[in-house]
Amino acid sequence: MARLSLYVERERGARFEQGLGAMKTILLAATLILAAATAPASAADDACLMHRDVDGWGAHGDHAMVVNDKFGRKYLLSLAGFCSDLNFSFGVGIRSLGGVTFGCVERGDRIVMRGGGAMNRDDSCWITKIERYTPEMEKAYKAALEAKRNQHTN
Repeated sequence: MARLSLYVERERGARFEQGLGAMKTILLAATLILAAATAPASAADDACLMHRDVDGWGAHGDHAMVVNDKFGRKYLLSLAGFCSDLNFSFGVGIRSLGGVTFGCVERGDRIVMRGGGAMNRDDSCWITKIERYTPEMEKAYKAALEAKRNQHTN
């Protein structure tokens, strides 16, 4: 009888260790999948503007705006919809498509403008693209504005 119970205990221990090995493998796989899903695709694709970090904005024509975060980074948001009064708006807000405001601003979120402009009404437009606003982009935009001013004065 003692030999039989010793054999049963060894079998249980082996099965338990196999179960632990399988659980560790599943846990490792789940961790890797989660890390891959939450990490940016590449270092160049780090355009995650967090809702809670927005710290200023400026119109960039009728269909784009530059948003600053509290860390000094700038993001260019391309917009679609009725955005023609963006330059004259008293304020803007970003509304998440799913109502979640603790993550990144995403394509499909809305920019809601408050008052101002010719119609003095609240309008909104959809975010179609988000990208980091680089110093090179800013320099090119300023050069284009200057060229447009020079064209109108001549």
